[in-house]
Amino acid sequence: MVRSPSLVLQVFISRRNDLIKYAETIAPNHGDDIVQEAWFRINRTVTATVEIVSPDSYLFRVVRNLAIDVKRKIGREAQSTCDASPQEMGNAVASNSPEVDMLVSEQMRLLSEAMDELPERTRIALEMRRSGKYKLKDIAAHFGISIAVTHEIIARGIAHCRSRVLPPE
Repeated sequence: MVRSPSLVLQVFISRRNDLIKYAETIAPNHGDDIVQEAWFRINRTVTATVEIVSPDSYLFRVVRNLAIDVKRKIGREAQSTCDASPQEMGNAVASNSPEVDMLVSEQMRLLSEAMDELPERTRIALEMRRSGKYKLKDIAAHFGISIAVTHEIIARGIAHCRSRVLPPE
């Protein structure tokens, strides 16, 4: 029985590549993102009081569930866009109300401010990751740091931005 969140982290780090490969078998080209999201969820839920009997099984189950969610989402998006004409797709984007447009604009302003508050390395790493053009290993190589450190930098940046943009729960 595992009570230590640090043990779960150790298992996560040691099995990270296996988790990515496993996620890729379910949702190709999304393994890094799925594993990163899995870490965010695990990090939020695992505390010193949570009992995890098998960290390996737990981690693979979380990754499996997220990968299936991503695969379903991709399928829904493909299905909804393949039947729509370009005009219908344009109308869907243009159908926001002024209130929604204002809210989105305000959130974008808050996000921009939050990004400006980040340390330069964190901001650059986060921008590289979110552009979709760079994987964690590419960002790590760019800065000359480990993938685990890169993951932590990006996680802190996302947490900061999330805290500034989203209302408290």
